[in-house]
Amino acid sequence: MKTYRSLSIGNSFSQDALQYCHDIAAADGIEWETVNLVVGGCELHRHWQYWTEKDPHYALEINGKWVRNEVTIQEMLADGKYDIVTTQQASHFSGRPETYFPYVVDLCGVIREYQPDARLYLQETWAYEWDSTHGAFPHYNNDQREMYDHLKIAYAAAAIAVKAQIIPTGDVIQHFRENVTGFDYRNGGMSLNRDGFHLNMPYGRYINSAVWYSVLFDADIRKNTFVPENAEDLELMGRIKEEIYAYLHR
Repeated sequence: MKTYRSLSIGNSFSQDALQYCHDIAAADGIEWETVNLVVGGCELHRHWQYWTEKDPHYALEINGKWVRNEVTIQEMLADGKYDIVTTQQASHFSGRPETYFPYVVDLCGVIREYQPDARLYLQETWAYEWDSTHGAFPHYNNDQREMYDHLKIAYAAAAIAVKAQIIPTGDVIQHFRENVTGFDYRNGGMSLNRDGFHLNMPYGRYINSAVWYSVLFDADIRKNTFVPENAEDLELMGRIKEEIYAYLHR
């Protein structure tokens, strides 16, 4: 069995991403240990602050399950070898390029210092649901498409600055909302969010994890047999897999 390790310096949006990653990989005979450092709502500037202060502010999750609290970035960056390291901006700042710098450059610098052989990725987060009551949504005029357009530009600029690749979760979520029958929430379709900003369970989180797996391992998600608990509509799961594959290979 092939084995891989990843480290995410994240927040609740990396929790959404990693919920099913270990299980999806296992269904293809891959042992993927996903290590996630979580502070809810944590922005890049706070990640950098916690690094400089050696602040044990993080909860540690492995394979989508809580392990312990009071963990530092230093501790986990030094904990063996990772094949992949990811980070991201907090959703409320995702469409504001000025909030990424210099913090994303500084943080990615220490990641590369500690893990020079790891592939570095930024997770492109997603826009809020059109009726979201999140306090940051007015910054984007309560407009989902405006938020998406802004965050796409901001992540692209950050990725270029740090020479990282993007995990295009935000693109795929927006594609489902705008182009896939049954996911146009404004007109009665399923919302991929559970509260206007976090992804719903199981389908929203599954899409996120499937995008990560597809991109990080260049895998064909259509052939993967994992089905999340409570994903009772197998026909819908099949359509989701087909749509993810088609979008990523367009």
